[in-house]
Amino acid sequence: MTIKELLVEGEKRLSRLDCEVLLSYVLGVSREKLFSDFFWEVPATDEKLYFKYVDEVAGGKPVAYVTNSREFYGLDFYVDERVLIPRPETEMVVDEALKFLNDHSSDYIDRDALVLDVGTGSLCITAAILRNFENCFAHSVDVSEGALEVAKMNREYHGLETRCQIYQSDLLSNVEEREFDVIVANLPYVEDGGADENVRKFEPVKALFGGGDGIELYKKLIQEIIEKKVKFDLLVCEFGFGQEASVCTLLSKNFDQRKFKWEVKKDLAGIPRIFIVQTAKLSF
Repeated sequence: MTIKELLVEGEKRLSRLDCEVLLSYVLGVSREKLFSDFFWEVPATDEKLYFKYVDEVAGGKPVAYVTNSREFYGLDFYVDERVLIPRPETEMVVDEALKFLNDHSSDYIDRDALVLDVGTGSLCITAAILRNFENCFAHSVDVSEGALEVAKMNREYHGLETRCQIYQSDLLSNVEEREFDVIVANLPYVEDGGADENVRKFEPVKALFGGGDGIELYKKLIQEIIEKKVKFDLLVCEFGFGQEASVCTLLSKNFDQRKFKWEVKKDLAGIPRIFIVQTAKLSF
């Protein structure tokens, strides 16, 4: 079958985009190359592999887990079933961190900004920050050994070995530093029993669920920040749909407005998505 015929056949079960991505992956060419060779006869072995992947994706497996690749913040990351697939809305966390770092760049002329990424997963947030702000060093932690293995692969791929320390930690349990410029976190926030069936089936459970109300891990993280007297200038965290009221209650309870300023921001769909906490001496 030709490339065109394979795409047409695949579209009977998947979107055109998914078919293009899968066929590009099988053939080892760009999507643009597919169209320049539209009538090229695909070898039988590649054809068979393509339809195998079509079947897997039609059965609910994410394309990113087939290709072991996901773009985030304009960068490519290796992903597999050990880590959550990076979502576009998580780029908001990076946006806020970079805005803060750039606004205060004069503070980091003689020293590196110190960033803590809690629940780093694939390392996507850390890498996006480091690749876009030079004077920066990161501590990236996760409780999952499998996730840490993936994070280290991405650290090497992006050439960040000297700018990022990766280690296992259940939230702040193994974090010895007590002062950071920026703390970022995209912790599991899906309410127990929630999430799409295919998400629950294929993506790591530990990276998804955040207790009965979805924010149990954020409650614990903030408690540890306070108990361990961890200082920060900026804290940026992602949370889920319908959790704004609980998040606001959590922030009001734990961050004295005489010392901190906080706000919630919405994503492009108008859904409250991240919360930002900043020391009061530094305005938004």
